[in-house]
Amino acid sequence: MGVCLDTCHVYDGGYDIVENLEGVLEEFDKVIGLERLRAIHLNDSKNPMGSHKDRHEKIGEGSLGLEGISKIINHPKLLNLPFYLETPNELDGYAEEISLLKGLRKEG
Repeated sequence: MGVCLDTCHVYDGGYDIVENLEGVLEEFDKVIGLERLRAIHLNDSKNPMGSHKDRHEKIGEGSLGLEGISKIINHPKLLNLPFYLETPNELDGYAEEISLLKGLRKEG
């Protein structure tokens, strides 16, 4: 069995993946196991952390922001996972987000 982590769901659920991503991943590992993490639904959030509302936002336009998104896509424990955009967008908007994310991705 595998798990997909949704960045908006986690953040809106009260887990601070912007300022404490490492701590959230440690807790995830204790409760579920990082070996079960198979994918990331990548999206920003229209609401503040802990809002319990699950309102997806375009990358960099919500409360996770570009800095938070960059931390997620560049975290060593997440680098080899597939990331799926799950943002409110159209095809042109997805192309722009993909380009933006490629620019944020650190090589190494």
